[in-house]
Amino acid sequence: METIHLKTVDPISQELLRSASRQGLDLPWERFEKLQPQDGFLRLGLSCPFGCLQGPCRIDPFGRGPAKGVCGLAREEMVAGLLLRLCLQGTMEALEAVPSGDRPRAIRYSRALGAMVSQALAKNDQHDLSLDDIFKSSMLLSRPSSTYWQLLAQALRLSLLTLGFQEQGALATTAPSLPCTAGYATLAGRAIRIGLCGEPSTRLVFELGKEVRRMTTTPAQLVALGSWLELDGRFLPIACTSGESELLVSSGAIHLLVAGAGTDPGLLSLCEKLKIPVVVNGQDGDAEEIVGRARKCFESRSQSDLFGDAPPVPECQVLLSASTIVPASGWDLTGKIGLIGGSDTPQLSLGKLPADLAQALSEKGLQLAGWGDAALWVLKKKSASDETALPFLALANRQGPLAAVTALAGVDKLESLQGICFTGMKSCLELSAALGLAAIGCRVSVATPLPIQGSREVLDALSRLLQQNGGQLRHSDHPADARELTEWFTNP
Repeated sequence: METIHLKTVDPISQELLRSASRQGLDLPWERFEKLQPQDGFLRLGLSCPFGCLQGPCRIDPFGRGPAKGVCGLAREEMVAGLLLRLCLQGTMEALEAVPSGDRPRAIRYSRALGAMVSQALAKNDQHDLSLDDIFKSSMLLSRPSSTYWQLLAQALRLSLLTLGFQEQGALATTAPSLPCTAGYATLAGRAIRIGLCGEPSTRLVFELGKEVRRMTTTPAQLVALGSWLELDGRFLPIACTSGESELLVSSGAIHLLVAGAGTDPGLLSLCEKLKIPVVVNGQDGDAEEIVGRARKCFESRSQSDLFGDAPPVPECQVLLSASTIVPASGWDLTGKIGLIGGSDTPQLSLGKLPADLAQALSEKGLQLAGWGDAALWVLKKKSASDETALPFLALANRQGPLAAVTALAGVDKLESLQGICFTGMKSCLELSAALGLAAIGCRVSVATPLPIQGSREVLDALSRLLQQNGGQLRHSDHPADARELTEWFTNP
């Protein structure tokens, strides 16, 4: 465990890692290490993404092996096709997040976002978007038949659709913000704890909330494991980031797991090994029965207050919608603004990049806001620090930075935004959203490598397409550090 600091910067997480090691538990870090070296062809985009059973085909990045696929597919089309496939998956993830009753027959944008999307399309000589773009993309990926320029243009169209679906899938509320607490200190004390991860149904969360409130003998608590879930006019306490979920479960502090859509298989396997009950989106019983199963698990285990010494957790307000962000933020719109967010990744020490970057940018005078795991790490650092509180605003995770972008555009202050940084990515939705934000003219940076490094022609073409509307997508062939990203933010 001599490299424990390379896994996470959180002292409590480091202690939980030692405990998991003593139990012989394999967590994401161990699985990541065992997978090294990961598939270099896929990491470069040189593994064929098309729907063909004659492969799989791969192209040698060094020019000493295969230069084309069985069908004659060249390097550029292979890389561009993979980007299109990832964007198609991201668009479908964004559409899935739109409540079923609100799913559109035609794409709808707010006025501010619609204007930016229309401008992006016009700059690239494109026509209006429609849901047919999803089916067109699927057909383009059924068999190689298009140039890499056509594939890239279609990927950009999907990324713009993704932004629209993200906007429609935002949390339905009239409140300008909702309160939230985050960190291990939310688990201090003795209680039956039900952990929720992924995207469980809102009905189940509501019913569990009612049942937990009825508990009179032993207190019970709902806690989110890296998920931003609303209940009764506030977000559930977020006990840990998504990258720490298995780590927390390994501690024995969770007595039942509610696994919503998007839950990692490793978390389910860990619960099975540790004999922690699991409910998959409420399919295993009603709220009373679920809480009863959690109680049995709680009563069968020795209890100790593992997190009594965790740093106190200040309550923060999470800004929800574009219409309320500017008045609620208190931003000086004549100054500079930076957005930091994204998911945990084992490629980087958990928490180090977002916390270091936020500190560096704040010292440079930028006003900061963030979303996702990155925002949780900054908030956790604020609670643990004895120094002056780092000014930082939390954004609703479902929209990520989009609400802030449209808010600034709505008051003609988008020029105040110096950049948007994804400190890590986990889903195709994040990639598609990042590409969409660059397509509407934002400067976007991704701290981890993207699978498009295998073709210089594709990289240059994508850069030119984005630059036509003033946008930028910065990424590289290695994980970035805070110094690189600070330089990027402060030297447009």
